[in-house]
Parts: sequence; C-alpha cells; structure tokens
Amino acid sequence: MRLLVVSGMLGSGKTSLILRLLDGFFPQGMKVAVIENEFGELGVDTEVLERSGMPVRDLRGGCICCTLAGGLAETLRNLSASYSPDIVVVEPTGIADPSVVLRSVQDVDGVHVDRADVLVLIDCERFLKVRRMFERPLRNQLSVAAAVLLNKTDTIPAEDIDSVEDGVRGMGYAGPVLRIRADTGDGMERLGEVIL
Repeated sequence: MRLLVVSGMLGSGKTSLILRLLDGFFPQGMKVAVIENEFGELGVDTEVLERSGMPVRDLRGGCICCTLAGGLAETLRNLSASYSPDIVVVEPTGIADPSVVLRSVQDVDGVHVDRADVLVLIDCERFLKVRRMFERPLRNQLSVAAAVLLNKTDTIPAEDIDSVEDGVRGMGYAGPVLRIRADTGDGMERLGEVIL
C-alpha cells in the first residue's frame, strides 16, 4: 500500500483537501482509506469524511506521532487485512511531526508500505502572522514534504501569496509549491504529477 500524509496547522484546510482527493482525484478502481487523528471527543472531520463512502479510522486521545504511534500501526494492520487499500490517506493533528509518522509505519508486521508522501498545507491567510509561533512544527513538516500546497489563495492579494511562498522557501524548503483552493479543487491539477 501507499501512504499519503496530509499535514498542516489547524484550520489550514486538510479535511477539505482530503475530500477533494476522495472526489475523483485518485485513479478509478484505486481502493482508498483514511486515518484521522483528532484530539477532541467528537470526530467532526471523521463524520464528514465518512460521507464520501471510504473507510475512515479515527485515532483520538493524543498525537499520532507520539502517544498513538502503536495505534497507527495497529490501524494499518487492520485496514490491510480487512480492506486491502491501495492508498491510505493519513491526517495527523496540526502539530504532528510527519517524519515520526513515517518512521512509525516502517517494519509493521502485516503491512508493506511501498511509498509514503507528505503534503504540507499552508493557510495563506494566517501564515505570515503565525509562522514564528509554529516555526518548529512547520519546519518538521517541511523537512519531509513531497509538496507544499498554498491554500486559501483567493483570500489575499497576489503579492502576499508571493510573500508566503518566500517564507516557506526561507524555512529551507526547495521542493514543489502549488497554489490551490482546497474547497474548490482549483490548482490541484499539478498535484497528480507529484503524488501519483
């Protein structure tokens, strides 16, 4: 199976992006499952995702890269045995370090991960205001990103989007940066070149 980790700070649009991915982005016939990591008691995102008809597994009560790493491995084992997905989309909490997520799925008995990619979603509206506050988790996310997706590009002036991209580049990221709208799917055409 393949793993696609959709990372990004709280409110960056991760669930909207996943819904777009589930709505015809993957090749027809590809079996997709979703693993959702939420801190709260109510799995609001999980309920939204389940409406897509895909299997959704919810890991709550901690961070998927820390206290729930064993739960992630067990969930992948169960999904592999019961559904045999081609791709598993993982949405960790906003502060999760995706490199730890990737390490936690290596050498899991009963699970063979052929490829793992990390997408980092950036909220263009808030990035310039909060990047210093969240610099460490953001740098961790960027260090393993296959692509950075600048989201909510319709809500700020073009020169501010350029400043967001410059800020991401200034944090040491040298890979693909795509400007998208997760709510509508605009700009996601190139994403297939990166992750498919």
